[in-house]
Amino acid sequence: MQREPVFWYNTYVEVPSDQKEIAAAQRREFDDLQNEIAGRETGRRARFLKDGPGSEAEKKKEREAQHRALTRLAQLLNDPVYRAKYDGVLRLLSDAERATEAAIDQLNSQIDAAQSELDDMMGNAARLPDGTRVFRDADGVVRREDGSVVEDHLAETIIWTGNEPSFEDVQDAKARLDDLQAALDAAHGYQNDVLGPARDSITDPDNPPSLDDLDDIENDIRSKMPKVVHEHMPQTDAAAPEIATQSIGLPKLGG
Repeated sequence: MQREPVFWYNTYVEVPSDQKEIAAAQRREFDDLQNEIAGRETGRRARFLKDGPGSEAEKKKEREAQHRALTRLAQLLNDPVYRAKYDGVLRLLSDAERATEAAIDQLNSQIDAAQSELDDMMGNAARLPDGTRVFRDADGVVRREDGSVVEDHLAETIIWTGNEPSFEDVQDAKARLDDLQAALDAAHGYQNDVLGPARDSITDPDNPPSLDDLDDIENDIRSKMPKVVHEHMPQTDAAAPEIATQSIGLPKLGG
């Protein structure tokens, strides 16, 4: 689904485009209620608190009830310290989500290219009489795909064309494909296990994260970010990943 940026309670949030009008309406309602609670004149009829005669005590009681009805997140966002931290973490989260999508798209393309390259190699491989693919290594030893050495009497039956890939070429191509797949798995895991829960937590209107929770969310986003995702982050938000197992140096296929 296409996502468009909107402001929710004066906070930059990316929401699906079909929720844009809902978010804008919520923000207008929030602003109107805040003005009524504060007793500010806006030139518009009151929408939440009663107009007309009534004791100040009754009006104050009603304003307090309406204030309690505000979401917990809306109340917290009135604190400039909380808002600044919230906005920063939300911006980092949005950048990480976009970087992860870009990394996944790139990895899928690279995996397709690597698989095609390996398929071509296998198609050009020499074969034994029973159809088993065989390859010569750098020392001229004839080997099967699993690395086992082909017996001499079988090796003598092979007809070589000179276009066959070497055993090392095939092993390198397989290793490259495995590395790309591992990087893709890491990106998907990061998306599902880190970014998804972070998004759920930071946009929960009734149980929003505390300042300490926001620190933890930010630390998780940065420290658990795979290298392939980090490479797509804006420079202002980029931070070196701390997980060594995710720092996979990926080959560049096709430029």
